[in-house]
Amino acid sequence: MKDPEWSEFIRRLFQEAEPYLAVRGDMAHAQVSHDYALTLIRKEGGNARIVEPAIILHDVGWSRLDPREISIAFGVLAEGEEADRLNHIHELEGASIAGQVLKSLDYDPLLIEKIVSIIRTHDSGVDIRSREEGLVKDADKLWRSSKVGFWQEAERQDLDPKELYRYLNERYKEWFFTSTALTLAGEDLEERAKEIDANRLDST
Repeated sequence: MKDPEWSEFIRRLFQEAEPYLAVRGDMAHAQVSHDYALTLIRKEGGNARIVEPAIILHDVGWSRLDPREISIAFGVLAEGEEADRLNHIHELEGASIAGQVLKSLDYDPLLIEKIVSIIRTHDSGVDIRSREEGLVKDADKLWRSSKVGFWQEAERQDLDPKELYRYLNERYKEWFFTSTALTLAGEDLEERAKEIDANRLDST
């Protein structure tokens, strides 16, 4: 049974995050990743009071970079020291914004500390320090193979869908910390392959 107070808090959190997410058009990313996070929590356990706020707020830091910087740091083809530097700025700024937003909503200070810690290295951190951190990172990356995420990123990054599919299919098994996320990504990519084939047939 859903907790009405918690559902209302999540609604308000999305509302508070919207201005920051709008800068890069990340609201759909936050919503889809949040849906994946709920699935991962059901299958893998973990504290929803940490995971849900963290996944909703994890990319608010892109709002602190200008469009040129975002274009350097963002996407599957982004690489190099400057891309890494800018990506880390979005993590640090996102952690700061998340802390401010959650504090303004009178959230538990101990949970804020854990959430901020996850956001601070959600892209750059190789290892995880908690189950919740693994769930956030997995939910974030599942966006790439989701129906909405795959096609949005192909368009946003000006990538051939077949090129993006090959990139994801070659690498996704190295990304995830939970077996549930690995399974979901594999299933998603099977569906994306079917969609690519269908689009190819429709265009002939």
